[in-house]
Amino acid sequence: MQKLQTSPPKQVLLRLPEDVAKKLARAVPPRQRNKFLVDLIRQELEKEDAELVAACEAMNAIEMAHPELLAETQEWLDADLTGSVDDWDPDFDRATFEREFAIAQAQLAANAATAKSRK
Repeated sequence: MQKLQTSPPKQVLLRLPEDVAKKLARAVPPRQRNKFLVDLIRQELEKEDAELVAACEAMNAIEMAHPELLAETQEWLDADLTGSVDDWDPDFDRATFEREFAIAQAQLAANAATAKSRK
């Protein structure tokens, strides 16, 4: 049997208004509060995911019933809404941008490597 690897839980700081914290303390026993909050958050996120899926399915059904809408959607997806920055910003210096971008990327990579080595 293959063992699934899961990452350890991520600890986060959660600030609650005092009245909410008191209600939580009264309603949920101390050793069950973390599970209570995790379950509640997971439930709400799954509900949101389900709503997004339902909205996508509804839009797909509308587009299937009205091919002109599907064609319009495809036009928007295929459209080049903005031209190249070289076209609309005469002061843009691509060489300087690419050099500074490379420096910033290298710094991010170095910072990530440093943070990883500290762990």
